[in-house]
Amino acid sequence: MNAEMSDLVVGEIIEIKYRVPRRSGGRGSDGDLSDRWITAKIVHQDDDAPPMARLADGQLTDIRAYMTWRRLPGLDAA
Repeated sequence: MNAEMSDLVVGEIIEIKYRVPRRSGGRGSDGDLSDRWITAKIVHQDDDAPPMARLADGQLTDIRAYMTWRRLPGLDAA
């Protein structure tokens, strides 16, 4: 994480790191995972709750303390 979650502002673009199943193409074990960075936009920030972001696929997620995320340079909130 590059900064504190409390520094995030509505409209800011970040990437969140997820562990997702690797496509095996018929080989490899079902437990193979890979890291994937998914773009998200901060849609809600409140002092009493974790920031909320909308993922690139439209899903909403809370940004929790255990999650790895990073800011995208040059994509600040408008």
